[in-house]
Amino acid sequence: MNIRNSLIFIISTTLVLSMINGILSLDPTCVGAPDGQVYLFTSWDFKGELYVYNISQGYLSLPDGLHNNVQSFISGADVCFVKWYPNEQYQITAGESHRNYAALTNFGQRMDGIIPGNCSNIVCSAK
Repeated sequence: MNIRNSLIFIISTTLVLSMINGILSLDPTCVGAPDGQVYLFTSWDFKGELYVYNISQGYLSLPDGLHNNVQSFISGADVCFVKWYPNEQYQITAGESHRNYAALTNFGQRMDGIIPGNCSNIVCSAK
């Protein structure tokens, strides 16, 4: 009887911990980034160092850890990812995300900054 109760306890605990682990490790794309924000990650699959960009920041020259190193992202806003020299632009829309952005277009390994809104808002390159 004691062994039976112990086995039931162990199995129940294992199942509960597995369920909790599954809940805690939800895919961040299911939750998404809040309106007006973009999550940038230094590693693929939404891991590594996280930087939260808010469109109220205006143009952002990427910090050292992310400059030419955006491996994945989740966007809650329409933004333009830019590389200045040579000039490249990618329009990103709210709700868009990529697990391995650097491999998808290789642009994450060349990216210099973010501009809120549409890429058509860019008048001239940053100096």
